[in-house]
Amino acid sequence: MLEMQTARDSLSHLLVGLKAVDESVVRGEKRFGPHAYAVAYVDFADEVVQRSQHLRDFQERILGDDFFDSPGDLRWNKYLYLVAGPNSTSNPQFAAAKAAIEEDRDYARKRVVSAEDLKSLLGAAELFEATDGSVSPDVLADWRRRLASGQLELLLDCVTPRTGVVAKIAKREAGTPASSRQRISDLNRADIPLAKSKLLSLTISSFRPVHDGKTYDFGKVTLVTGANGTGKTSLLEAIERFYCGNNLRSKNTGVVRLKGKLAPNEGGDGIDLQSTSDGPRLKARCLAWYNRKEFAVDAIVDSFSQYNFLDTDAAFRLSAQLQPADVATELSRLLVGATAATTFDYLQKIHGDVEKAFDKAEANADKLQEDLIQLEKRLRELQSRPSIAMTLAESYRAVLVSLGWKSSPNAGVSQLDEEPQLLAALGHIQALSSLGDAARTLSDIEYRFTELNTALEAARPHQERLSELNKLENDLVEHIEAHERNAELLSRRLVYESSGFLDVRTRYFDARGVVDALAERLKSQLSGEAPEIPVRYAELPIGVALQSANQAVRDAEERFGGAKKALDLHGKAASARAAAFESLKSAAFKVLQQSQHPNACPVCQTVHPDGALVHLIEELNSGNDSSAELNALVHVSSQAEHDANEAKKIATGLEYCQSTASLVGLKGETPKEILDELAGLRLEADKARLELQRLTQEGKALREAGLTSDEHDRLWSRVSHFFESTSSGHATNGAAEVLRSQNEAAEGKRNELEALRRQIDAVAEEIRAICRAIDSDSWSTRVQPINSFASLITLKDEFIPAADNVERLRSYLHVSDDASLAELQARVAAVASACSEAVNAWHSEVSNSEELRVLPPAIEAQQLKLSTARGEADALGAAQNLLGDLVSNASLESATQEVLEAIGSQINEVFSRIHSPKEYEYVGSSDVLLRSVETRETRTLAQVSTGQRAAFALSIFLARNRTATNAPPILLIDDPIAHIDDLNALSFLDYLRDLAVNSGRQIFFATADTKVASLFSKKFSFLGDDFKTISLAREPRPAEAVTGN
Repeated sequence: MLEMQTARDSLSHLLVGLKAVDESVVRGEKRFGPHAYAVAYVDFADEVVQRSQHLRDFQERILGDDFFDSPGDLRWNKYLYLVAGPNSTSNPQFAAAKAAIEEDRDYARKRVVSAEDLKSLLGAAELFEATDGSVSPDVLADWRRRLASGQLELLLDCVTPRTGVVAKIAKREAGTPASSRQRISDLNRADIPLAKSKLLSLTISSFRPVHDGKTYDFGKVTLVTGANGTGKTSLLEAIERFYCGNNLRSKNTGVVRLKGKLAPNEGGDGIDLQSTSDGPRLKARCLAWYNRKEFAVDAIVDSFSQYNFLDTDAAFRLSAQLQPADVATELSRLLVGATAATTFDYLQKIHGDVEKAFDKAEANADKLQEDLIQLEKRLRELQSRPSIAMTLAESYRAVLVSLGWKSSPNAGVSQLDEEPQLLAALGHIQALSSLGDAARTLSDIEYRFTELNTALEAARPHQERLSELNKLENDLVEHIEAHERNAELLSRRLVYESSGFLDVRTRYFDARGVVDALAERLKSQLSGEAPEIPVRYAELPIGVALQSANQAVRDAEERFGGAKKALDLHGKAASARAAAFESLKSAAFKVLQQSQHPNACPVCQTVHPDGALVHLIEELNSGNDSSAELNALVHVSSQAEHDANEAKKIATGLEYCQSTASLVGLKGETPKEILDELAGLRLEADKARLELQRLTQEGKALREAGLTSDEHDRLWSRVSHFFESTSSGHATNGAAEVLRSQNEAAEGKRNELEALRRQIDAVAEEIRAICRAIDSDSWSTRVQPINSFASLITLKDEFIPAADNVERLRSYLHVSDDASLAELQARVAAVASACSEAVNAWHSEVSNSEELRVLPPAIEAQQLKLSTARGEADALGAAQNLLGDLVSNASLESATQEVLEAIGSQINEVFSRIHSPKEYEYVGSSDVLLRSVETRETRTLAQVSTGQRAAFALSIFLARNRTATNAPPILLIDDPIAHIDDLNALSFLDYLRDLAVNSGRQIFFATADTKVASLFSKKFSFLGDDFKTISLAREPRPAEAVTGN
């Protein structure tokens, strides 16, 4: 048990406030300043199997009271470690007990651990100290050195298309001259605090629209939450842009303006620093922070992604369902960087391209070699050869002169240049011969042209007369059509006249005018019952009658008021009498009760039978002496009320008469006259409405017959000018009369047209006679038929090229007018053939001599091409060998293994913390990365679960960050645990918490998962003001902001 005791003694360096809470169980806390942020219970009993059998009771005994007394967030940060010694591990049930304990979620997270694992799990401070990463291999630098040795540095830029790059390699232009490389300057003085300060805030003036114009404050740990699309990643990329001057995942081509406020780790005033995109300045940062002496400005974002900004995309791909080869590729992206992985993929492809290009270059050089051999052989043949060209030329000149050629033949053999003119003359002859059988000589053709001109001029006056007659014909046709259209409209108008439509429409509008006028005058008095006016008021002037009626109303209301008062007084008197009688009865009953003679009247001393006196006293108030008086009063009151109502009804009727007379404008002065006049107007309105209804029915019948006001108005607007109107606007003449005049006018125009067309036919016949005189089948023509002036013009235009051919032919030859065109064609063809033979013979002899002249320089040029092709093949061969050596001996896989070996211990430390339950341990050899804890069987990443691969990806990133001792002390983590199971996620957050407490790292954690965000807050709330939360939300679009939707 010495091992157990040693582990127990080491707790004093790992926890504070140690105390024993049970036999073999120690409780301790992790604190940040005065605040406890985690509570650990460590069980050294070495009884794991027994604990699993009574786990609930064990937890309630040691954790129950303390659990509920703890603050809310601290309840989420309690841990129970059961240290497994030899007693536990030797038990056959140990594995099952361990699994059951670690799966239990009550009270605290539970881990069954060995004594040596305790220090790592409790997060000793030295485990978070930065380690020197300057010796970490830089595969890009190695590739640059190798490619530079072959002048192939251009390949590191992954230029596309690759065909252009291969061409540059062949020309040895893929290197970078030393003079063109930018010298990396020293780190800018303003950039020194970046690697030794905390970022307090970032003001984003211009970067992405979602954050532009905003300032964000940061703590030692900053949580960024919000739904997808709210700008979480963009905020982290703004931080990346502030440090690196660029972004790895997305490029921003616009203007970027960021300003950060830095707090130096050693204290002092805050420092404001603007973002920059200056290339030399960013290269100096890259060299100072990551020891990468790169010539590319973008190298800094690649390194930032490896050491400071978790490549979540690569981590996700590594945790996805991939093929084994893909797993290795994604592992390489995490370990050596996305740029190196992309570059190696490019180098592999360009290696294949170079191999193919080398084979083509070799084949091209071999072909050039063969062509050179053939050229040298041809030169030797020509140098070893005597001319018929002169003989043929002299014979040709003799026949050319006999042909009558106008220009003088050239003397030299090399100047036999008449062949184009001969061929042109031959073409003219052939064109003339194709004019028809009548085209036998030039004289025939010239006579035909003159004949066509004469016929055209003879027909021209007739055509002018015909044009005038055609114009007159068109005018007559237009007049006839106008008269016919007018006749058609007038015929329709006649239908309206004969159907009585116009009379019905006139009477309808008159009746509607009367109805509308009476309705406008009477308004609300058009209907309703008239009031009844008594005779005594009917004959009085309306004002006097209304005054008398109002006085009657007032008198009746006064009488009704007096009657009501009398009834009230009578009621009050009756009540007083009833009260007096009740008092008298009460006194009498009291006297009778006190008297010794209850049957004797106390007033008159009369003795009554038993019970009779009491009965008499009871009847004292039962008399109806006042009933007649009451009935009279009631009758008077009812009559007064009736009179008042009648008076009001009469007054209302008179007011109606007075208001109606004023409203309608009646002339009557008495109520009777007013009512009679009103009745007359109502009767008149009723008659007008009946007449309107009757006319409406007649109009409906006319519409059903197809007669409408719209059509009539359209007709009238088009024919009204034919009618004479009276001063009242009615037409004095009928449609039948106007229709007859239009028909007569149309008939007269038709007669004129018939006579005019006879004239047109006569003139046209004269033109056709001229056409028939020149129409002949012996002349070829496309003009058919030839029977008009237009056909004569076309026929002449068609013959103009023939006249031009005659003129051009005479410019070449002396030709008589009666010379046969067929014979002339044969002679010219023979001379042209003789010219061609002489020219070909001369060209053949010249070709041989020319070939002798050009072959030597051609051979020299071919030798130069061959030398260039051999040089390109050699360059491609050298590049092929260099790339082949690089792909084989400096591969991405070997670089990945070198990095694993360099940071293997850091990966192991992190992986052992965040991998839960601990099924695998890190090996990191060249053959295998992991092995099973229980079976010791080796495993590749492709053989473990996606969650375990995700945990391994996080371990790589955190391990690399520990080695970046000179880089900015920040970690940017974007939704890293979306694909990790709950236990690994909790372990990861616990590791980040220990990292925040025990190192100078500043952590930025973004997530869209509200559950993860809540858990993260519970894990880090103990930091107080050093823990910041930035909650992002979608801002409404401009239209939504206005509407409120």
